[in-house]
Amino acid sequence: MSFLPSNELIITFSIYSFFIFYLQKWTTIFRGASLGFGFFINWFMIIATIYGLAFLVYYGYKVDWTAPLVLFGISLLIKGAMIVVESILFSRIPFIIQIIGTLGFIACPILGYRLLIIASLI
Repeated sequence: MSFLPSNELIITFSIYSFFIFYLQKWTTIFRGASLGFGFFINWFMIIATIYGLAFLVYYGYKVDWTAPLVLFGISLLIKGAMIVVESILFSRIPFIIQIIGTLGFIACPILGYRLLIIASLI
């Protein structure tokens, strides 16, 4: 068994965690008039975060318990680089957190499904 996750898994998990980061950031700055939408953002972010953590546990159970730690560490570095690049490129765009968070509503379920497909092939 290999302790290093595949490149496809690393990229998919890194992008997934990037969108989760912006959903979490959006929930902290949300000051909208709609309590229902605020509840939806919080609910979606909590479910997506729990799904990401559950995926790491599933991946550790399926492969080896050090593999999710390696995956998490590598994706943390990649996600940090993505956040730095995003902040440099798009710092002047108003509401960029909300834009990326809205994209996260679409991307997270797709990436979550992709994570399961990749993990099932291992």
